[in-house]
Parts: sequence; structure tokens; C-alpha cells
Amino acid sequence: MRWPFLNKAFSTGLFYGGWALCLQEVATGQLFYGCFVILFTVFYQLYQSSHKIAECLLLGLVLLVGPLSDIAYKQFGLLEYYLPQHSFHWLPPLWVFLLWGLFSVNIHLFSWLKKRWWMATLFGAVGGPVSYLSAIKLGGANLLQPSLTYMTIGGTWALLLPGFIWLSDYLRNKFKDS
Repeated sequence: MRWPFLNKAFSTGLFYGGWALCLQEVATGQLFYGCFVILFTVFYQLYQSSHKIAECLLLGLVLLVGPLSDIAYKQFGLLEYYLPQHSFHWLPPLWVFLLWGLFSVNIHLFSWLKKRWWMATLFGAVGGPVSYLSAIKLGGANLLQPSLTYMTIGGTWALLLPGFIWLSDYLRNKFKDS
């Protein structure tokens, strides 16, 4: 798109719309439309990006690191997911991986937090648990130890959000011309 504001508004709408639709479908046990919207958004954002190599690398790294945190929450008995959609009980469900991918290609929406690391840390510490709370309220997951889980997710996201913002900026600068 030629107009940056409209592109950012459209990207924001796809991000939150895909996220909400996916979680709503998790609640009903049907994931087709939510998965489709998220996959469309991921491919659209990669297509629109002027830093395709950086975005693809970031997507791969976020899809590795993000679900590892979810595996840890599950293995430490903090959280359990519904609708696993696979036979590997230790893995988070497919929709969790999709949400991490959606987050990855939309990290640029959080670029206003770049160089404001204390705000990124605070935003992650509060926003991370709120995001998980949404999944819990819609029936996609269950907290096994609520207080400890919220503190753990908050602490994890206080590190992940600024870390991913920094990594996105680093990769975009490293692969400027590609």
C-alpha cells in the first residue's frame, strides 16, 4: 500500500481480528476460519514487507522461542491447553503456533516501543498475561496454578517483547537491502 497509515491500520485490523477469530473458534472447537485468517495475514505481511529475509528469519526464531515458553508452562504444570489437534501431548496445539506466527509478522506494530525498553518490558509484563487470560476465558486453556502462572507469563513476556522488538530491528538493519 502506498499510504503508510492505511497499511498500519489494515495490519492492525488483521492482527487483532485474526487473533480474536482464532480464540473464538478455539472456544467453539472449530479452527478453520481462524487458521485461514492467520495464515493469510502471515503471508500478506511477508509479501508486503520490504525486509523479507529479516521477516522470515524473525518468523522462524519466534516460532522456535515462543512455543518453547508454552511447552515450559505446560511441563511445569502451570497451564494446560484444550484442542491439542495432534498426538504429541507435550506440544502446544496448532492454534498456539499460529498465534506466535501472527505475532511475529506484526512485531513492527510495536515499533513505537523501540528505544523505550522500560515501556516494552512493562507492556510485555502486563500484555502477555492478558493475552493468555483471553484464551483461558474463551476456553482454550486452563490455569493450574493461577497466581504463579500469571507471574511466570508476565516475567517471560517482560523479556520476550523487548527482545523480539530488538531482534526485529537488528534483523531489519542487517538485511536492509533484501
